[in-house]
Amino acid sequence: MARQLTDEQFVEILTSSQVRLRAFAITMVRPRADADDVLQNACMTLWKERAKYDADREFFPWACGVVLNHVLRYRKKKATDKLMFNDTLIRTLSTEYVEHADEYDLRRQLLHSCIAKLSNSDRGLLEERYSSNIKPKII
Repeated sequence: MARQLTDEQFVEILTSSQVRLRAFAITMVRPRADADDVLQNACMTLWKERAKYDADREFFPWACGVVLNHVLRYRKKKATDKLMFNDTLIRTLSTEYVEHADEYDLRRQLLHSCIAKLSNSDRGLLEERYSSNIKPKII
């Protein structure tokens, strides 16, 4: 029989996985606001389906499967968009992301560490370019 988590334990594991799950969603859904909506819907499903989670297994791959299902539903709604990847590619990206998630987390941590070493003005330039999406010519 599958080991169950308490609601508090489930919220803790879901919350601790939030950044990774968001990164996973963003790899397959653009724009980011849409990825956030997909993730929010997936989190609601994860909460509703929490009794089905077997705590003896890894949480992240299970949660990614739920997010992937929401990504695929989103894609069906947006099927008229000519810039959409096909479902086979999305499933491949999903599998690859889950398999390499620890490596991506390490890279993200190292990047944040490098950025923290920059001067305030240099960090500001990165912020303007990549977070605010301001074109280099304008910066």
